[in-house]
Amino acid sequence: MDITNIAIASLIAIIPALAWLFLYYHKDYRDPEPKKVIVQTFLAGAVMALPFLGLRYLLPVMGEGSIILTGIIGVIIFAALEEIVKLSASIFVVSRHKMDFNQVIDGVVYAVTAALGFAFVENTIYLTNFLATSSDIGDLIYVVGFRSLGTMLAHTLFSGLAGLIWAYAYFSKQISPFQKKHLLAFELRDFINREILTLHIIRQNILKARPSRRGGHEKKILVFEGIVLATFLHIIFNLATTFELFGKNMTFLIIPGIIGGFLYVSYLFTKKLNQKILKVV
Repeated sequence: MDITNIAIASLIAIIPALAWLFLYYHKDYRDPEPKKVIVQTFLAGAVMALPFLGLRYLLPVMGEGSIILTGIIGVIIFAALEEIVKLSASIFVVSRHKMDFNQVIDGVVYAVTAALGFAFVENTIYLTNFLATSSDIGDLIYVVGFRSLGTMLAHTLFSGLAGLIWAYAYFSKQISPFQKKHLLAFELRDFINREILTLHIIRQNILKARPSRRGGHEKKILVFEGIVLATFLHIIFNLATTFELFGKNMTFLIIPGIIGGFLYVSYLFTKKLNQKILKVV
């Protein structure tokens, strides 16, 4: 592999990553996170991206000869794994700096930071391969622009939403209204009730930036729902940027969604979510 291409790709990829990081970091103006922890989170996202991206290049071989299997692996499974990896990087760092994690909005900051570290490595690998196969400046500008303004921003939005739900669960009471039953009927009823309650919390509290301290839900289940929601949005993004309908790429359909998502995340920083609170366990 050409070292020059790697160096050029790394330089091109790091500039937008740092620009987005600077923007998100300074949105948290009331109680900004320590810079050293932000750096650690960015590096954690980058490091965890390496084995994941290596796996992504290897696993599609398993689906050779099967378009359906290749599509499932490439679009659905990897979207879920990617969201798990990015949020795991955030949780890993925060678990070692719990005193700095004192606001609900901090979940967005750390998740976005890890996502940008992940996206930096992903873009570096993508651009390295692109430079090795193409020398067209016009194509390079298009690729860099899309991956910097489109893909990288989308990374921050998916992870930011998952990070918001994770932080909401972190600062909530863990009081489960469900009793453990061994009969299938009770387990099914509890599962349905839990799913309804979790979706209600996400819809009425989290997405409307109205944190509640009442409890009444399982933290791990709520975090899982956040990952599922981020994965669902990621899958839509992958489908729109990968497949064509009537000979036209569907990327333009998700542009309003990306812009709206960024405005929503920006709105969260203006709410009481960025006031210090104490964790209730």
